[in-house]
Amino acid sequence: MMIASATQAREIARRLVLVVALGTTLSACSSGGVNPNELLYTHGRIHVDQQTAARWNAGEAEIAAEGEKIQPIPADRKNPTAVPFSGDTRATLGALKPSERHGASDKRLLSVLGDDGAGRKSIQSSGIVAQVTLVKGIEYKSEEHFRKGWLPMAIVELPDTFPAGKVVYPKLKLRGGTSWIYVHEESPSKWVAALVRLVDGKVEQEPLGISVSSDGVEPVIGARFVWRDDDEDVWGYCGGKCCKLTGGQ
Repeated sequence: MMIASATQAREIARRLVLVVALGTTLSACSSGGVNPNELLYTHGRIHVDQQTAARWNAGEAEIAAEGEKIQPIPADRKNPTAVPFSGDTRATLGALKPSERHGASDKRLLSVLGDDGAGRKSIQSSGIVAQVTLVKGIEYKSEEHFRKGWLPMAIVELPDTFPAGKVVYPKLKLRGGTSWIYVHEESPSKWVAALVRLVDGKVEQEPLGISVSSDGVEPVIGARFVWRDDDEDVWGYCGGKCCKLTGGQ
């Protein structure tokens, strides 16, 4: 969600305003063009000394290298809503790392909308603790990469103590263990998403609803659960935009 800037100075000034608006605890995407002599660390949106900036930039190089390892999986036109894995899918999924970037992960007790018995709606705990984390390096993939094929956006983990194969959170169709969220841009006006998991060594997929926004404020580099009336959605960073994913498709 970018706001165009006429000059570099205006861009830097805007970033300083966002420091106040968003706080320094959130990592946000970089739109580039910042003078390295300015002591403004692009991703952190905070002033740091040159030694700290150098250390952080070295970390960014390592994250970018992880992103280079992730290549789009070309979509199958005959089955556009599913990720057409080939080769060793278990190895492909296992090679994806969760981001260690501050703010890239969200862990929470999922909630549902219940009924108090008197016809009134009430928020209730689902009893399920889940964690969603941005895939490490995916923030270095542009929208063009998402047009080329499917890319992994986030990793979702639930306790693996639930019975094998049981769907423990119906709306997002989450099971115990690990699931992966893949996203693909079919056209400027159409994106598709899928929840991928391994069950008894076999790949299972569920389509997810997805809406993409690029206006307002810059997206934070991370993944989050977003509560709505009767469920959590998943929000994540994809190609410089905000992707909101919903279950129940």
